[in-house]
Amino acid sequence: MNLITRPAYWNINGREFLYLVLAIALIVFTYGVYRIFRRWRKVTRIERFDVIARRFRQVAAQALAQRRLLRERSAGLAHLGLSWGFVLLFIGTLVVMLEEDFGIPVMRGTFYLWFQSLTLDLAGLVAIAGLTVLLWRRYVTRANRLRQPGDRSRPLVDAAIPLVLLILLLTGFVLEGIRIAVTGDPWAHWSPVGFTVGTLLRSTGVGDVSLQQWHAGLWWFHLVLACGLIAAIPYTKLLHVITAPFNIFFSPLDFRPGDRALQAIDFDDEEAALGASAPGELSWKQALDLESCTECGRCQEMCPAFAAGQPLSPKALILDLRDHARGLAPRAPVNLPADADRPLVTAGLPAMINAVSPEALWSCVTCGACVEACPVGVEQVPMIVDMRRHLVMETANYPQQLQSTLANLETRGTPYQGISVSRTAWTKGLDVPRMADKGQAEYLYWVGCASSFDERGQQVARAIATVLGRAGVDFAILGDEESCTGDAARRIGDEVLFMSCAQRTMETLSRYKFDTIVTGCAHCFNSLKNEYPQLGGNYEVVHHSELIRDLLRSKCLQIEGRVDGLLTFHDSCYLGRYNGEYDAPREVLTAIPGVELVEMERKREQSFCCGAGGGRNWTQEIAGGRISHARADQVNATGAGIVATACPFCATMLKDGLTVRHPQGGTQVMDIAEIVASATLIDPETVLTR
Repeated sequence: MNLITRPAYWNINGREFLYLVLAIALIVFTYGVYRIFRRWRKVTRIERFDVIARRFRQVAAQALAQRRLLRERSAGLAHLGLSWGFVLLFIGTLVVMLEEDFGIPVMRGTFYLWFQSLTLDLAGLVAIAGLTVLLWRRYVTRANRLRQPGDRSRPLVDAAIPLVLLILLLTGFVLEGIRIAVTGDPWAHWSPVGFTVGTLLRSTGVGDVSLQQWHAGLWWFHLVLACGLIAAIPYTKLLHVITAPFNIFFSPLDFRPGDRALQAIDFDDEEAALGASAPGELSWKQALDLESCTECGRCQEMCPAFAAGQPLSPKALILDLRDHARGLAPRAPVNLPADADRPLVTAGLPAMINAVSPEALWSCVTCGACVEACPVGVEQVPMIVDMRRHLVMETANYPQQLQSTLANLETRGTPYQGISVSRTAWTKGLDVPRMADKGQAEYLYWVGCASSFDERGQQVARAIATVLGRAGVDFAILGDEESCTGDAARRIGDEVLFMSCAQRTMETLSRYKFDTIVTGCAHCFNSLKNEYPQLGGNYEVVHHSELIRDLLRSKCLQIEGRVDGLLTFHDSCYLGRYNGEYDAPREVLTAIPGVELVEMERKREQSFCCGAGGGRNWTQEIAGGRISHARADQVNATGAGIVATACPFCATMLKDGLTVRHPQGGTQVMDIAEIVASATLIDPETVLTR
C-alpha cells in the first residue's frame, strides 16, 4: 500500500520560482492585512470574551456548518459546497507541500486514494456546482438582495472573483486529466473527474509531447492565478473568509441584536466619545463588522424600512461606512438624498455623517432584523444608535418631534405629549392593588407608558390585570410612582436621559419587596431584563405571555370559553428577536378552544416590525411608505379574523395600519391577554369590545 502515490510536481521544472511567486503573494497579502489593522488601531475597546465555549459553538454552527446561510436552501447549499470544496482543496495542497517540500510521507497508500484522489476530486466537482448555482442566481435570475442599492455596483470586481475561482477549479481538473492521460496512472479511477477529463483529452488524438507542453504552461498559469487570489483577499470582499469566523465568535450569542443590550457609555471616562462620528470612535467589533460584510444583501432583504421604501439600506450603510473608513469618496443615493450637501474633507477624518445620511439613521426602527439575518454577525443596529448618540448628545441635530419626545420624557417621565390623565386611569372599575398600599407582592405589574396613556394600550392593561386577578396572582402596580424605563431615550440616542430614567426607576423599585416584575410591554421587558443590569438593577423579569402560559400549565387559570376563528400572531421584535421568546404566546393561543392559528410569511426570527421601535412611535415616517401599512398587508394576506399581539405598541400600530390599508377587512387586533380574558368569560366591560 505504501507504493500507492503519485509524483506531486510531475512535468514541472524550476520549482524555485514557485516559492518566489508565493512569497510575493504573501507579502502583498500581509501588507493588506497590516493596512486594515493600522486603520483601526485607535478604535474603542469592548468586552466580548465571556462564555468562550458557547462562542466556539457559535462559530461551528455559523462559520463551519453555515446554518444561517442554509435558511435559503439553494444559495446556502451552493455556498456550503463552494466554501468547503476550497477548504478541502487547500488542505490537499498543504499535504502535497508536506510530502514534497518537507519530506513528510503522508501522500501514500489508503490516505492518498481516499482523500488526495477521491475526496478532492469530489470536492472540486461540488465547488464547481456550487459556484455555478451562485453565478446563475447573480447574473441570470438576478435575486433582488444581490442587486446593489443605488450607485454601489462594482461589476468588474464582482464578476472577477467568481470567474477566477471557476478558472482555478477547471484548470485544476485539466491539469489532473493531462497527468493521468500521459502517465497512465494505475490509480486513475480513484480520481473520477480527472480520469474523465484525461480520457476526453486522449480521445482528441493530441500527442503526449503537446499535452506535456500544455500542462507546464497551464500549471504556472494556475499557480500565478491562485497566488494572485491569495494576495487579493485583504483588498476584496474575499476578506470575509478571514474576518467572518472572528466576527461570528464575537457576535451576540444566538445572533440576537446587540447581545440584547446596547453598549453603555462610560461617562466617568473623560475621553469617552458620546456616540460615533468618526471611524476611530467605533468599537473594535464594529470595525470588524465593516471588514466582514460579504455584500450578500440578506440584511437589506429583511429590513422593514427598506421594504417600505424608506431611505435606509443596512447593506448600503455598512458599505458606505467601510468605504468612508478606507478614505474613499462617499457614494449615493440610497442612504443620502441626491441633492444633499456632502463636502469631501481632505484634512483629517470627515464625520461619518458625510457617508450616511440622518434620514437613513432616523428611518431605523432598531428591530434587529438586519442583525439576525446577517450570516457573519454584523451588528448594524448598535452602529446606527452610536451615530444617533452623536447627533443627539453632541450636535443636537435630530427631528423636532423627537426633541419634544425627549423633553416630555425628562420633565414628565413619559414620552407621550399632552397627558391629562394619571397612570392609574385605566384601572377605573377594576380592583387593582397598589404597591404603596401593600408594600410587597409576589409580582410587580409594570404597566408601561403605552398601557398607561394610550387608549388602545389601556385596554391591554385592563385585560392583563383582569387575567392576573382571575388566576389569583398576588400582584400590585406602582401607579403614579411608575415612570418610563427610558427605552425610547436610549434608542433615540440620548444615553444621559436613559440613565436618568433608569436611576429614577431603580430608586422607586428599591422601596418595595417583590419577587418578579411582569410587564405587557416588550420594550419595557427588554430594558428591565437586559439593560438595567448594566447599571446595577438586577431583577427577575417575565413577559405577560410567559406568565399566562405558566398559569395555564399549572391550572391556576382555566379556559372556560371559546374563541372561534382563524387567528394569526405578530411577533414583537423586542420579545422575539431580542429575547428569543416565540413559543409562549403561541402556546397560550393554541390552548384556547376554537383557535386556528395561521402564520404570516414573515414570522418568528424573520418577523416584520410594526414600525414603532427606535423612537419611531413618536415621529412621522421620514420618507417612503409606512412600515405598519406593509405589515397590515401581510396580516391581511393570511385571511385571519384576528391578529394577536404581545405589546401595546404593536397593537396600536397594527390597528392603524389595518384601518388605513384594509378598512373593510374587519380584522381585529387583540393582545393575547385580551383573547385569554375573552376565553375565560370575564365581564366583557373589562376587555376589548369585539
